[in-house]
Formats: sequence, structure tokens, C-alpha cells
Amino acid sequence: MARRTAVVLAFAAVSSIAAAEEPVVKPIPAKDMHPGYGVVQSIQEVRVTEGMTAGERRSAAAGGSASPSRDERGAARPVYRVGVRLADGTLQYRDLDKPEFKVGDNVLLTNAGDVVRD
Repeated sequence: MARRTAVVLAFAAVSSIAAAEEPVVKPIPAKDMHPGYGVVQSIQEVRVTEGMTAGERRSAAAGGSASPSRDERGAARPVYRVGVRLADGTLQYRDLDKPEFKVGDNVLLTNAGDVVRD
């Protein structure tokens, strides 16, 4: 019984360390975002680095989501990078604040860079 407990505790510790180490990625530039219909292919929790100029950041006032890269303490905040395979065969990525979709969902990528259910 003690051995089983030790194994469970070790697994929990390794899992919590792995969860804290999301990949660090650069923000997706607006020029690389194209609208279209597609299917969610992947969802990965990541941390977004700073590095975009003010002109490259999406504006919440313009219909997009504000840049989710930092929280109020200044630490990089986790976001969900969603990969969408479009009808033309290309793969587009978007960063979302919460996991609203699952692999296989049909979605629309808008001109503003948003992801909405199809």
C-alpha cells in the first residue's frame, strides 16, 4: 500500500511540473491570419512572449481579443493555441484565453482574427 501511495505521489509531482512548463511561443502576427471555414486540428496550452509592436497587437476595440500575453503581475499568462485546418488545406493558428473548442469542431476564422462556431 505504501508503495502504491508513493507511485501516485510521484506521478502527481511529475504531472504538476510538466503542466507548469507550457511551451513559450511568439504571438501570431495579424498579417499571417486569414479568414475561412475549417476544422479544429489541435489545441495546446502555451505561454506567449512579448515582442509585438503596438501596431501588430490585435485590439479588443476592433473586434479582436486583446493580447493575452501578460497577467496583472507581469508574468506570462497561459493561452490556448488552436490549430485550424481550413478548406483550402492550409493550417491557421489562433491564441485563445480559454479552451472554448475541442478537436474536430467546425469553426469560422473571421477577418478580425476571432474563432467562432460554424
